[in-house]
Amino acid sequence: MMKIDERLVQHVTTRFVMHIAFILFLAVNAVQSQDASLPDTQEPLTLEEVRKNARQESRFLNHSNAERISSLDGESPSADIARYESEIRGRLLSSCIDCHGPEESQGRIRIDLIDPDLLHGKDVPQWREIYSVISNHEMPPEDDEEHLLTDTDRGRVIDWLSGELAKASKVQRSRERGSSFRRMTKYEYDYALQDLLGVRHTLARELPPETSSEDGFQNASAMLQMSMMQFEAYRKIGLDALNRAVVGQTRDAPIRYVVDMKTELEREFAKSPDKVFSSTDDGFSGQRRRVHLWDLQKSSGIPFSSGNWKPLQTASDEWRDTQNGAVLAIPRSGELKMNLDRFLPDEGMMHVRLLASRSTQNENEHAAIRLVFSAHTSNNANFMNTISRADKPVTASIEKPEWITFDIPLQDIQRNPFRKLETTFPRRDEFLHIRNVANSNGDQNSFQVLIHRIEISAPHYDAWPPESHTRIFFDSPNRDDERVYGREVLERFLRKIWARKAEAAEVDSFMKLFNEYRADFDRFEDAMVEVLATALATPEFLYLTQRELIETPVAADSHHQQSLARRLAAFLWSSSPDDELVTLAEKGELSNPEVLDRELNRMLNDPRSQRLSQHFVQQWLGLDGLDATDHIKDQELLEAMRQEPIELFTQLLAENHSVLDFLHADYVMVNEKLARHYRIRDVYGPHFQKIKVGDEHHRGGLLTCAALLSMNSDGKDSHPLKRGVWMLERILNDPPPPPPPNVPEVDLTDPRVLQMTLKERLADHRNQAACRSCHARIDPWGISLEQYDAQGVFRTRMKDRPIDASSTLFNGHQLVGIDGLKRFLLSERQDQFAEALVHKMVSYALGRQLGFADHAEVEEITRQFRQESDGLRDLIRLVIHSDLFLQMNPTPVASVNYDIQRR
Repeated sequence: MMKIDERLVQHVTTRFVMHIAFILFLAVNAVQSQDASLPDTQEPLTLEEVRKNARQESRFLNHSNAERISSLDGESPSADIARYESEIRGRLLSSCIDCHGPEESQGRIRIDLIDPDLLHGKDVPQWREIYSVISNHEMPPEDDEEHLLTDTDRGRVIDWLSGELAKASKVQRSRERGSSFRRMTKYEYDYALQDLLGVRHTLARELPPETSSEDGFQNASAMLQMSMMQFEAYRKIGLDALNRAVVGQTRDAPIRYVVDMKTELEREFAKSPDKVFSSTDDGFSGQRRRVHLWDLQKSSGIPFSSGNWKPLQTASDEWRDTQNGAVLAIPRSGELKMNLDRFLPDEGMMHVRLLASRSTQNENEHAAIRLVFSAHTSNNANFMNTISRADKPVTASIEKPEWITFDIPLQDIQRNPFRKLETTFPRRDEFLHIRNVANSNGDQNSFQVLIHRIEISAPHYDAWPPESHTRIFFDSPNRDDERVYGREVLERFLRKIWARKAEAAEVDSFMKLFNEYRADFDRFEDAMVEVLATALATPEFLYLTQRELIETPVAADSHHQQSLARRLAAFLWSSSPDDELVTLAEKGELSNPEVLDRELNRMLNDPRSQRLSQHFVQQWLGLDGLDATDHIKDQELLEAMRQEPIELFTQLLAENHSVLDFLHADYVMVNEKLARHYRIRDVYGPHFQKIKVGDEHHRGGLLTCAALLSMNSDGKDSHPLKRGVWMLERILNDPPPPPPPNVPEVDLTDPRVLQMTLKERLADHRNQAACRSCHARIDPWGISLEQYDAQGVFRTRMKDRPIDASSTLFNGHQLVGIDGLKRFLLSERQDQFAEALVHKMVSYALGRQLGFADHAEVEEITRQFRQESDGLRDLIRLVIHSDLFLQMNPTPVASVNYDIQRR
């Protein structure tokens, strides 16, 4: 009996062990099958391998539905109801009826009553939502095994639905055209004036900033209307810009300051001999840390950080040999403070010219010069502002110093309001600070910026008359005939601002206005400037539009070409067309695909294309959110944070790299300041560089940029809700719905709540029925970024507790930290991100928000984009070749009111 019992126990035990082993085997295989990042060897794939493998599964690359729809042009598509009834309806009912049927209709969708005719029915918005959640594997929920869709069934639903949506979009587009009728934005208008007049500083400061659309773009047509008062403001700004560009008949003598360091050193040695020090003194190391004058021959110096200068009385000044003279040595963060008294003119360009070098040539040491302007009117009233647009690097050796120049428009900087007083109080003087912005003091504090000579003049002109003047008032054999020459000036100017040749009636109208102004001015140029200011306030300059004057196919094509030139310039340069674009438009060649490609490359290789990088990235990612942050005290770090995503975009654009680098890259774009913030070693200098990084840095792509993490924090710590909303809106173009009314707030007086981490508070908040559905879609994205603090610094612990960055998405997929987030996006959401970026780029290029009528075109651009390896430069090429861009139909307006009135 005992033996039977032992055998029975042994048998049962064996079966139990085998059963457990089998369950574990199934569990392991189930986990492996759900995780695209784990191959058969169980070794995790690299993110690059995940990205490559998942790309092969793209729906834009692996089915012909988009090609089938694109072949429907010219046909009358019909709804494929038969396929819906035979293949789709039953699958949707079996998987969705319990939650979206007669007993319960979540999301206000009744799957049993929905109209399958997307071309004529009213349920297209519901179908678009169904398509989104099914294609993203959000529905049916993965934990609902009873209602799961098989991969085959899901593919059939997506295939049918994507085709019907594309057909419906094409039908709607044939019925309506989205209007891109809009005025130029503030920044576009400013750049256009600068490019037109050759004036390289801001001209439109008085204009208010634009309001952003729901997509975040400032150039959306719906936001860019104009009142008559605004027209007057534009004319005033245009007149001011012209007065800066055009000079008077005689040249004003400039105010000039010249500081020769040999002269200053001799004066200081004679005045304070007791302060002289040499390189053999015991305190020499401390002396060289101060700003000082240094005799290159005698190896002796004297402290000198400020002084008072008066303008030269004559136009020339004796030149001194710098090779054997003296220099002003400025250590890191040091500056020379120059008191220029009260003699600078009120307006005009202040030209600051520095003959400079550096004490060492260590490649890891960088220095630049920054100009600051200040005034001290009394003990309690003063100001200090940086006036240089950018720091200028110092690279020359002491043996071969080089000139560094700055041009500062005096009317645009803060000035001492008491400078014209006859009394000595309040103080009337103004100060120019020449500051050394360096990354290092070097070995034994030997690294310094050396100034050999300083020259300041105002108002300054490189030539007389300046190039900005001769752009408008050019040489002509008809110069003495105001009527003939006036027409020549107007014809050339109007062609530049309208991107087309002005018609005779239009020129006549402006000449009539010139005749009215002429008697009020002594000079021809002054009267003409008033007329040109009116031209700058015409709708054809201020607006991106087509004209009403389309009588013949030839005229229609000409106007289309002109409109295309303006849209290209606005998209790629944020400005108006240059002469080459206008000439091609006049010849009718611009829309030729080969010519368009050639112009695209020319324009993207032009420095003006940096405006595309700056303004598209700022608006796409919402970088203006950094302006509201006050927890980053280091302004240089803040500006480096702001610039990083722009530099990444610029890098991808220059090399036509895949936009998937935005999701993850094995490199970062950083300068020394930002690299130190990221704890990346051996990066030197203020310029941005492409630096290879490893997994230990937890960087790469947009998601780990400190700017985006910092602006989506609460100032003290991370903020998963803000970061999750930002991810959905900016990266995936899938904004969450607005919160329902009467949402309960977190009770911060509850001791239990105060002890929770932010993640725990969100989880507690989600447990409330009114909050659960929205937060389940948002929070997991932000929680995966919990390991980055309020300044975007990576961490593993907070308040002596390990950081928990794990979360579960709405579809049941678990994310663990930044690596898990990147893996999921690269393996499951490549298509969604690619289409989101296409949507954003097209919206920015067209200057309007996109609607359902644009859906099919966006899908088609995305399909071509994915087939061409996702290159950023390719995306821009596909956008400008698309029907959406080439066949834009903005609301036409009259080109000019021919009865122009004097203002």
